[in-house]
Amino acid sequence: MASRHEVQVTISSAKHLKNVNWRHGDIRPYAVVWVDPSNKFTTRVDEHGDTSPHWDERLVIQLTAPVDESTLHIDIVHANAEVDTKPLIGSARLLLSQVFDNVGFNETLDKTLKLRRPSGRPQGKLEVKVVLTEHRYHVPEPHYAPPYGVPPPQPVYGYPYSAPSPPPPHAGVTRRTTTTVHHEDGKKNKLGLGAGLAVGAAAGLLGGLAISDLED
Repeated sequence: MASRHEVQVTISSAKHLKNVNWRHGDIRPYAVVWVDPSNKFTTRVDEHGDTSPHWDERLVIQLTAPVDESTLHIDIVHANAEVDTKPLIGSARLLLSQVFDNVGFNETLDKTLKLRRPSGRPQGKLEVKVVLTEHRYHVPEPHYAPPYGVPPPQPVYGYPYSAPSPPPPHAGVTRRTTTTVHHEDGKKNKLGLGAGLAVGAAAGLLGGLAISDLED
């Protein structure tokens, strides 16, 4: 499982380097930086600095182990070495636990590292800046992610959704009423709109017949 931390390394400059290319001229140094040997990073080559190069280059390395188990390794190498020239100029290392003990997280540690030749003899110094950072993960709000295969909810534009308003009443339409007819047995019978209209139609018909008889 990957660590939640990373290290930011700025390779600033070096001085008093060994000229491993003395047979052919100046050296062209660059830095190789790693914590995990299977994942190495390099700076650009300083073509003109010779034994006192400047890079001022920042590299960001994701840690694969806890900070107190991680070590920063830096090799200074001569680029495009001739066949008879060994390209390794010097090496340095720094325990990241020392960085944490000195400044903790998100603070810069300026450090001068001693470079050592492959034989172990010290020669040269390397200026670096090291920052340990801790990732801050955002905890998502629960119950918002839809299940797989379900499209996400569409955004709502304008006003929020609300219950639809009832349709406006149409002209000429009479609301339904209830007519109560009293019978001789004292019971009430509720008639709906249809029955009321039928009674009215019958009364109109009888009235029409009576008027017709009078006209005849």
